[in-house]
Amino acid sequence: MTPPTRRRLGTALAAVLVLPWAVGEWVKSGLQPGLVERPESAAMQVDFVVLGSMMAGVSLLVVAAFGCWIVSVMRGPVRVADSFPVDSPRTPP
Repeated sequence: MTPPTRRRLGTALAAVLVLPWAVGEWVKSGLQPGLVERPESAAMQVDFVVLGSMMAGVSLLVVAAFGCWIVSVMRGPVRVADSFPVDSPRTPP
């Protein structure tokens, strides 16, 4: 894998782990005893949704990283050919 691909996958991993957690904490801040019947149960449900979305995102990133690895293996090592002069185009007779 190329370094830009690794950086993108690392950034995506950070986003997959941080964004659902931040949204879940924001949602749980609105779960107050007067507004929700059972705030503990609702907070636990939010935690399960956040955990599930994190696991789904990480599994998608694992599949994407595996695909990137397969592409890099199939391309093989970079080889530079000899620097022959370019032929001039031939004119038809």
